[in-house]
Amino acid sequence: MTKYGFGSGIELPTTTAPAKPKPKIETKNIEKAIQAGSELGFVSREPTTRLKPGPKRKEPQDKVSIPGPKRVTDEFRAYCRSRGLTLWEGLESLLQSQK
Repeated sequence: MTKYGFGSGIELPTTTAPAKPKPKIETKNIEKAIQAGSELGFVSREPTTRLKPGPKRKEPQDKVSIPGPKRVTDEFRAYCRSRGLTLWEGLESLLQSQK
């Protein structure tokens, strides 16, 4: 029995010549291929750059999830969007107007 108990093993052929280097691909050919792919609807799978974390929180945070009719949530989101507010800022604005 030989190493690991599998008999004598197999004979591998010897290599005589080193492997040929790959031919250099021209940049214009790569650009053509990218353009053809984008025309066919292919999109890049390269990861996007990560954004830096947002500002540090100045007060404790919590979360509210309120299910409701889509027309109401859409109207609230439009209210916030039209005033350049985040959702929590829009809620705070509405609460302040009720005081």
